[in-house]
Amino acid sequence: MDVATFVRQWLPPLVLAAVALGSWQAAERSDFDAVRIADEPYDLTLDTPAFSARRLPKTLQAPVSDGILADAIAEPLAGAPEQTCLVVVSDDRPIDVTDRPDGGLVPASNQKLLTTFAALELLGPDFTYRTQVKALAGVEEGVLDGDLYLVGDGDPFLYTDDWLTQYDDGAQRNHTSLEVLADKVVEAGITDITGTLIGDESLFDSERDGPWADRLDPQSGPLSALSVNEGFVDWPASYPGTPRTRSETDNPPLHAASVLAQLLQERGVTVAATGVGTTPEGARMVGEVVSPPLIDTVTHINAFSSNLGAELLLKRLGLEFKGEGTTAAGTDAVRSVLSSTGIETEPLVVADGSGLSERNRLTCGAVASLLTAAGSDSEFADSLAISGERGTLRERFTDPTLSGIVRAKTGSLRGVTALSGYVDSVQEEVETTFAFIANDSDLIADIEILPIHQEVLESLHRYPEGPTIEQLSPRAAVAS
Repeated sequence: MDVATFVRQWLPPLVLAAVALGSWQAAERSDFDAVRIADEPYDLTLDTPAFSARRLPKTLQAPVSDGILADAIAEPLAGAPEQTCLVVVSDDRPIDVTDRPDGGLVPASNQKLLTTFAALELLGPDFTYRTQVKALAGVEEGVLDGDLYLVGDGDPFLYTDDWLTQYDDGAQRNHTSLEVLADKVVEAGITDITGTLIGDESLFDSERDGPWADRLDPQSGPLSALSVNEGFVDWPASYPGTPRTRSETDNPPLHAASVLAQLLQERGVTVAATGVGTTPEGARMVGEVVSPPLIDTVTHINAFSSNLGAELLLKRLGLEFKGEGTTAAGTDAVRSVLSSTGIETEPLVVADGSGLSERNRLTCGAVASLLTAAGSDSEFADSLAISGERGTLRERFTDPTLSGIVRAKTGSLRGVTALSGYVDSVQEEVETTFAFIANDSDLIADIEILPIHQEVLESLHRYPEGPTIEQLSPRAAVAS
């Protein structure tokens, strides 16, 4: 073997051995301080019992939990009308709890879910209404020598302070203050209006009703892009739970102008006359009042089931979607949003925004899909009524089992009842989505359906119930 070959084969191992030997000797000579590591205490107790459904894989737990839920729901559901649908979804997974047909049914106010969901998608939760006053003439020494225009922007909840005093839950209701707008006129330095205070509703069409067949009593005020106090001219001092005791105006923009004129007169401003018209080009803004963000409007509509709010919001969607402030354009906008969300619209009939029309048709599957698409942790979910706390559910499900854990949209017409939303589970981080609609010409909701709702929601609250100890135990031996 020549020297070069020897070096190539043996030099690297010899170098590594020398380095290792040197490191070992250095370590032996090093001076280390003795350090004692303190014992760490650990809590070895079980937060979850050994025999718990939480310790089972979901794929094993689901069939048992679903079966328990189906059995629990079957008994109360047997007392529901034949034309009833119920869909339950948990973790985006439909749960087979009933074999009743999922056909199109009249949804009543569950229709508002479609309108408000589409509004948040198209307009965004931060959208605001801007009600303005404008004028062509300038102000000289406090005198506006000409007309003042009150320009509607479709705000459904433009209220005076007096309107809110009828409600014992008025603080929970979204509104835009007309008094603030009156103050803006005064701040502009106006003390005398020689012309006419004109109400302008031209943003939308002037159809006063939605496409419901008849309205023998005022389930909604008259529709208008300029409406104050929902278009009612008088109302009881204490709200009795129905709008039937109110008197509505037959001319919403004139009524709005008259109410603003009264507020201005209370502030020392002279107003010669009131009228209706269209704001001319070139008019300059004198002042405006901006509504709370749209999510607050949506919450008012859903939690308190405002028919006027839903119908005016639908016209606003039509304006944004097709440039037309009409009900028909609004329904096209809603269907477009549903389709883009992946919801099958073919079996649906979207006739209005509020659900007052008996022409509307929804399926429980479509409602559940919409609620699932929104998500239980969304602003949309938080806009719904809350059991025992807010809106149309404030006086329902007030027992300790369900109070505060159901967020849902109610619905009621003659022969129709509906309830759809979300239920918190007794298990953390579990939320169940449900859609329930029942139709029957002889239906008496308070007697027939509300007890069914109670039992169904209690079962959904317990979901997912896991296997019992007996189900987890070994099977008994079988004699051969």
